[in-house]
Amino acid sequence: MLYPNSWYPLCTTGEVKKGEVISREAFGFRLAIFRTVGNQLGLLESRCSHIGADLSRGRVDKDCLVCPLHNWSFNVQGECVHIPCTDKIPPKAGQRSLVCMEHYGVVYAYLGAKPKFPLPKFPDLNKYVISGVTTIDFDASYEMAVANSFDEQHLSTVHRRNVIGEQKISSSSDYNFSIEYRADITPHTIYDKILHMMGIKQNHMLLDCWGGNILLFSHLGTRNLMIISLLPVGKVCTRAYITTVTTSGQGLVSSITDWLRVRLMHAFTMMFVSQDVKALQGMDFKIDNMLPVHDTTMLKWYQHWLKLPRKPAWGADQTSSTQLVSHGTKKT
Repeated sequence: MLYPNSWYPLCTTGEVKKGEVISREAFGFRLAIFRTVGNQLGLLESRCSHIGADLSRGRVDKDCLVCPLHNWSFNVQGECVHIPCTDKIPPKAGQRSLVCMEHYGVVYAYLGAKPKFPLPKFPDLNKYVISGVTTIDFDASYEMAVANSFDEQHLSTVHRRNVIGEQKISSSSDYNFSIEYRADITPHTIYDKILHMMGIKQNHMLLDCWGGNILLFSHLGTRNLMIISLLPVGKVCTRAYITTVTTSGQGLVSSITDWLRVRLMHAFTMMFVSQDVKALQGMDFKIDNMLPVHDTTMLKWYQHWLKLPRKPAWGADQTSSTQLVSHGTKKT
């Protein structure tokens, strides 16, 4: 299966420390993710181009990942820079690699030869505080998990958010799909009851989807932001990385208040998201019976998703050992 070219989450920032390497399964491949002593991130296909040793069992030496079998050294671009037994490095000694970046506590890799859009971030957010990253695995296709965010019926029946008027649909690029809407809040959950007690009976949402798998939620008029990044672990298995974000103020008191506030908001967020996970578990996504009127937004998102570019990450020859691309970058 060819997944859309996009930034995909692979681990949290804290899972890959300086001078260490970890293993991940994604897109049908085993991957080796490492951080150099100089704090650069690298992602290589774990199968060594020499005779197939597992690079995730190797070690980091300064700015390179060293194969555990014959000590071949690969830099973050996937180039083989040292072979102990010879000074002549064969043309096919390079390792397949992907561009890596990290933000909001998550390490991302761009699936594709060259990034076509920047790693998505909330605009005009210079100072911010984030919650810890929560990861959830569930049995459903990742495109269904994203489509769920554009499902007006689900928003009403499960979350008791009734959309007022029509949702505004827009797109800032071929890789973006955005909606803006207002919704009445029914005091159904503890969180919603608290909102009513605070006099908040409506919410104004802006939802940006990038690359078909990254969702940026902005509660307009508040400081509450959330990002959900989805990784297709398999055809019917998805891993979600969820982070709550808030703008930060000045001074020690404000820092402490913001730290507590973003974690409280994250707890409420996870209560909200848990309802989605329960509903999606074991779902087999079908579009044949979508209702033209009541499923309009979800259907338009799905049509957008189908048109996203899907060039193979490793090139047309999936068995080739030739290095294709790229470079690790420091934290932004």
